Amino acid sequence: MKISLLLVLLLLLVSSVFCYEINIGGSMPKGVYSDDLDRDGYVDLVVVTLNYYVRILLNNGDGTYSNPITLPGGKKKSFTQRLYDFNNDGWTDIDGFVALTDSLGNIQVTQRIHINNNGVFDEDVYIDVPPTPHETSYLVHYGDWNGDDYTDILLWDDGVYYLVQNNSGVSFTATGETLAGGGWGGFRDMDSDGFDELLLSSSEGLCVYKYPDLVSPFLILPYYGSFRSVETEDLDHDGDLDIFTSYCDGSTYSRVCIFENTGNYNYQAHNNVYYDYRDMDGVLLRDVTNDQYLDVVNYAYVSPYNPSGFDFPFDLFYFLPVSMPNFPIYEDWSGFDYVDVDNNGFLDFILVWEQGGARIRVYYNDGMGNFSDNPVVANEDPVITPSPAPMIAAYPNPFRQSTTLDLRLSTTGETKLGIYNLRGQLIRSLLHEHRTEGTHQLSWDGRDDNGREQAPGIYFLRLESGGSICRSKLILMR
Repeated sequence: MKISLLLVLLLLLVSSVFCYEINIGGSMPKGVYSDDLDRDGYVDLVVVTLNYYVRILLNNGDGTYSNPITLPGGKKKSFTQRLYDFNNDGWTDIDGFVALTDSLGNIQVTQRIHINNNGVFDEDVYIDVPPTPHETSYLVHYGDWNGDDYTDILLWDDGVYYLVQNNSGVSFTATGETLAGGGWGGFRDMDSDGFDELLLSSSEGLCVYKYPDLVSPFLILPYYGSFRSVETEDLDHDGDLDIFTSYCDGSTYSRVCIFENTGNYNYQAHNNVYYDYRDMDGVLLRDVTNDQYLDVVNYAYVSPYNPSGFDFPFDLFYFLPVSMPNFPIYEDWSGFDYVDVDNNGFLDFILVWEQGGARIRVYYNDGMGNFSDNPVVANEDPVITPSPAPMIAAYPNPFRQSTTLDLRLSTTGETKLGIYNLRGQLIRSLLHEHRTEGTHQLSWDGRDDNGREQAPGIYFLRLESGGSICRSKLILMR
């Protein structure tokens, strides 16, 4: 049942708070990443440390974590919070930087990608990216620049970006292409042409580069300050990607500017819609209020999104009632994220900081405004082993006329597949019958049960089979 934002905020004020804390060891943390590294249905955590190491914490699914291996390789504090599958084998790899010393004692910093072998990492199984002149600054952007479906790398050092091309995940080539200046930004396919555009903050404004031109910006959006966060998301749920930026005004406040995508490469700026007296380098967009809209989050500070005007009203700004460490956390050696760690459909709060070494806390969200340590089921409670969850994929997505839906069922029995709008209303029942275990294929033509064409926007798939439910998002364009 959907809870109103006001009720969520009220519950947040009265909720009790517990968390699960792990002492990682005597290293200075630089951030936290997350992904289901072993594909067991639970999100694992990767803590990056200052001394060129990453600590893998595998989620055991019962509120505890194990540390099977520590890999050599450090990363700069994350702004995207993402890890990438560089060889497209379905398993997320881990990349970082290692400091190598040659026979003459010279130190060369090299980006190293540790390959995920069916959920297992070996520190001796890796690919080294060809050296570029980066020495101390490890700002990295990732994206499919040349449209071959493999993740390329853009490395920054001392005011210059260097492009490294991914050769089908087995090797990498430093192309020799460079881009002077630049700063915070990222890759994203803004126009669904199969090539990721590159967005970079500069003194001119937010520069948008379009393949294959890394020299002259295809588009320059207005300069409102030094953009320190750049994210691309469909903030207004109209089927296209908007651009979210945060920046410091040079005095007291950090602020936000949203460039609304109005079509045909036109963007309308919504400026000064949010104020925050803290550094907004680490600001993220996450749906913490469970209303399907992305909120601004900066550590445990949350500002809910107002969809009526690309606004984050300051009077709704609040602090999660979580027991924060009695140590400085708004520092370079800390990090955070909002991830559904326990797989219950709600975003949990993850915090890493330095306190006699690296520490990490997980605050589990039950969706009712309560954060707890999510204890293991008590002995007197029956333990129910659910059936493996069904899976569903749609392609193309976004789509205009029709999309193909691939269903993977792990059990035989009654199967339901429905399409819902943003209000949670069932508009199309595609399947309600007995289906056997295995793969099945259906399609949706963008119409409801009465044959009426649906408006462009976001829709949700809900697949139910064997007592388990799988959800996915569809974007309909006209």
